[in-house]
Amino acid sequence: MSFELMPFVWVALAFMILLFLQRWIHTHLHGLSLLISGKPQYAVILYAIILLPGVVLHEVSHWLAASLLGVRTGKLSIIPRVQTDGSIQLGYVEYYKGRTLGPIRESIIGGAPLISGTLVILLIGFRVFNVEGLTAALQTGDVDRLTLALSHLFQTNDFFVWLYLLFAICNAMMPSASDRRAWPAFLLTMLVVAVIAYLLGLADVVIANLAGPVVTIFGYLGVALSMAIAVDLVFIVLIAVLEGIISRVKGVSVRYRSDTGVTDA
Repeated sequence: MSFELMPFVWVALAFMILLFLQRWIHTHLHGLSLLISGKPQYAVILYAIILLPGVVLHEVSHWLAASLLGVRTGKLSIIPRVQTDGSIQLGYVEYYKGRTLGPIRESIIGGAPLISGTLVILLIGFRVFNVEGLTAALQTGDVDRLTLALSHLFQTNDFFVWLYLLFAICNAMMPSASDRRAWPAFLLTMLVVAVIAYLLGLADVVIANLAGPVVTIFGYLGVALSMAIAVDLVFIVLIAVLEGIISRVKGVSVRYRSDTGVTDA
């Protein structure tokens, strides 16, 4: 496989893995909230509060992107709502989809939380946790250097606060089904543009000017998604352990449905 294609493959795989992990976390975090609270209405509130920093960033990103693109916005909400199918909507932003909106602007608005979430993850990772030093230690394969890098990581000021913020952001930044609605039309538009550029003999010029920046962007996106996967794996273990302990102590367990997640405890 060409080295230039690696960031794209990396991002595609990491994106699918993160979607799977996010689904598990949302389902079991809601289940854990139900075990703790004992009441469905309180469980929704607790579940929403845990993810609140990420939800705020998600919805504000939608609103800001729409405003910057000249799309008229309506209500912004971070109040959780139980949908008719039993799923939970943690927040939403209203914007008006006139005839001039188009798939490009709608795709940017829908993808804004992923962009902002990626930037915040990279900022925390590089500025707070020194992920660059940890990555360099992993690449050397030196156990002593890796141990030292890990010890520095755990000695970060307010380590658990930053780790929690990463968790909340990672599990609220992924575009929802409604956010991804315009993506097929956007990709079709980009395909048409690419075909036109090819027919006009501009393909080589476009590739020469865009290849470098695009590979760099996808490389950073891959790093952010990989960090999100690592954080999620830590919290999956934590959630599973807590769920098991509380279930045993209370003598109840949560039943899950494949379509909507939690049913009852």
